[in-house]
Amino acid sequence: MESRLISLFASLFFSVPTAAFIWLGVNKELAYWGGFVSSTYLFACIIVFAIMALLFPQLFPSILGGLWRGILKVGHWWGG
Repeated sequence: MESRLISLFASLFFSVPTAAFIWLGVNKELAYWGGFVSSTYLFACIIVFAIMALLFPQLFPSILGGLWRGILKVGHWWGG
């Protein structure tokens, strides 16, 4: 249990910026259409990442790596 808590706190260092980039990217695109995603979704995303880090401590870095590759692909697709 102690190792899971340590990995959870270490994962927050990476998952909080990842959630923020996803939230900001979505809001940036929605701003063109007059929409907005509330900050509740940002906190929900951070909580989901924390739960995934707690449940899958060995798999979580791969999950975040896949998300970052997806963020970069979407960024190139959107031209940003």
